[in-house]
Amino acid sequence: MDTTRPTAAPIYDRLIAERGDVVADAAHVAEQTSREAAGTLDFGLPDDDGDGGRDTDRDGAGTGDGDGDGA
Repeated sequence: MDTTRPTAAPIYDRLIAERGDVVADAAHVAEQTSREAAGTLDFGLPDDDGDGGRDTDRDGAGTGDGDGDGA
């Protein structure tokens, strides 16, 4: 049984028959685009500071004293 589509929706079924499943097509294209973008934007740079990509050392956030020296 296909659980992604409602079972008692004759109008929806008719629209899919006439126009195609636009929602499924859009989801497929979005997933494909996401994969392509991830491959394109992956520069292979390691995350050296271990902060998960957050820029916490720019203003001293998380250092305790707020002066930005990291100590």
